[in-house]
Amino acid sequence: MNRVFFRGIKGGTGTTSIVANIATLLAQSKHNVLCIDLDPKNELCLHLGHHWHDQIGWSNKINDSNSQWTDVAFVNEDSVKYVPYGSEATNSFSLNTLLNQSKRLSSEVNSWLFFDVPSYISLDELPLDENDIVINTVTCDPSCYSQIKKGNFGENTYFLINRFNASNPLELDIYQIWRANLAQLAPFFMHFDSAVPEALAAKNVLINCFPLSVVKEDFHALASWLNNKRHAQTQSS
Repeated sequence: MNRVFFRGIKGGTGTTSIVANIATLLAQSKHNVLCIDLDPKNELCLHLGHHWHDQIGWSNKINDSNSQWTDVAFVNEDSVKYVPYGSEATNSFSLNTLLNQSKRLSSEVNSWLFFDVPSYISLDELPLDENDIVINTVTCDPSCYSQIKKGNFGENTYFLINRFNASNPLELDIYQIWRANLAQLAPFFMHFDSAVPEALAAKNVLINCFPLSVVKEDFHALASWLNNKRHAQTQSS
């Protein structure tokens, strides 16, 4: 299974909506997709049409010897499998247990495991494999610029620009600096689109609610890029 960790480099970069949309796009293309929410805000399941009052997730099961966290995996109408965070407090031990157990899931080529990681979790402390892909979601603002400048990022760590607005001079300046100097920057970006919160209000994803949006093409670019990374890893192993 191809494990991808989507992490906002700071809060509010739109990581959760990216996870929900790319998972939906790949599932609609007959890929086997499982998403796991590592954020106690439980917002990923809302994008995927989950009942908001249902607060059971992996955190409720991980320390229970009589049950498995996979028991709380749900499937939505787009065939996206997902596991909510739940309602229990967790620690590094339970998080590591979850990640280690996830390595034993399906190893099919077209299987994807996406993690929605909040910005406060340090991936340096997690049991990642050498083939795991980390995608830091960023926006072209001074705060993200500062986080990248002072950060230390691994070989399979990349940066994905979200909500890019080329008509904003400051965003354009930051984008041009990153394009020239940040080798790990994804070769595309996700456009700003005010329809994203409208889709969330409908408890759905943008690519379903607004199929003609330019952002849908951005997600196709992301899907192709991920598939290329997967093929490159397969050939090198």
